[in-house]
Amino acid sequence: MVVDSRASAKGSSTSSVLDESLPSEIAVDGDAGSYLEELFQPSEIGPVHETRAEAAQPIELTGPHLRLAGAIGLGRFRRLSDLLNHHQGPLLVQDSTILRRNGTPTRVTTPSIWVNLADVTLVGQQESVEPAPAPEMRIAKERRLLIVVTPGHTLTGEVYVPVGGMLDMFIESVDPPFVPMTNVRTRSLADRRIITHYAFALLNRRHIVAATEPPAGVALDRRSL
Repeated sequence: MVVDSRASAKGSSTSSVLDESLPSEIAVDGDAGSYLEELFQPSEIGPVHETRAEAAQPIELTGPHLRLAGAIGLGRFRRLSDLLNHHQGPLLVQDSTILRRNGTPTRVTTPSIWVNLADVTLVGQQESVEPAPAPEMRIAKERRLLIVVTPGHTLTGEVYVPVGGMLDMFIESVDPPFVPMTNVRTRSLADRRIITHYAFALLNRRHIVAATEPPAGVALDRRSL
């Protein structure tokens, strides 16, 4: 039996599927969320007082050891991808709930937390709210299915390559730093039972350990990745 933790935390925008036989201990090796929950005593944890900016978007942020749900203010940018690909320095995430590795919320919440984007593997959203680029910036693109290995996950998803472009050049490029993807499915390398789906996600190129297309003519069972 599996349980769906969709929208399990305030501000969380993704769903994770996990086996209900997951261990119940608080602290889990390699899981920063469980360590932070163990650090704070119940009396020290208060409610989050919302400070969300008007243009903030709900996100879930995942790294090799840390996972959290919250919101990111777009500021002068129209799209989340534009913000991440132009931001320098630690990024402010508002109204955050620290999550365990399996996506369930801990008791640790904070109105503001700053994260180092260099250590973030994926910024995901359950519903894609990324607006189309301005007409003068639009480039015809085609969808390509990609299989990726990162330090903490295997994932599959769709990337968008200019029509007639070569996938190898797209993968080998260093820009943009965060690659937009749709229909993303991730599986934790620390616990293969933990599977998460995102309608839209931005993948950190610096965390790509390996990437490939499915072989031509081979049906891909994404449930096994």
